[in-house]
Amino acid sequence: MLKNEFDVNMGLLDLWQVLADLGYLGLVADYDVSAQSLPHRKPRRSKKNPNTALTERQRTDNHAHARRRVKVEHAISGAKRLGCVTQVYRNKSASFNDRIMAVACGIWNWHLTKKKEAI
Repeated sequence: MLKNEFDVNMGLLDLWQVLADLGYLGLVADYDVSAQSLPHRKPRRSKKNPNTALTERQRTDNHAHARRRVKVEHAISGAKRLGCVTQVYRNKSASFNDRIMAVACGIWNWHLTKKKEAI
C-alpha cells in the first residue's frame, strides 16, 4: 500500500527499534515509523498556552530515551575512528562502501569485547 512513489519503507524498519532524536521529525511521515521512537517536544508558547514546560512524565520519557540513544551515538562515533569512514569517499562501488562500514563496525565491536575482557 504505497502512498506515493517515494514511500521507501519496505518493512526493513519494522525489524529494529528506531531511536531517533528531534532532528528526524520527518521520519514519522516519510517512513511510517511510530511516533514513540521520538522524544517529546516542548510545546510552543502562545497566548492560549503561556506555559511551555513538559510534564514530569514527558521529561522522564525523554530522559529514558536519551539514555538508550547515547549508546547508539557512541557506537557511531566508535565506528568513525576508522579514518576511511569519516573521510570523503570517492569509490564508485556501493558494495565496497558497505564493506568499509562493516569492517569499521566489526573493529569497534572487537574493541568493546577486548575492553570488557581487560576489566
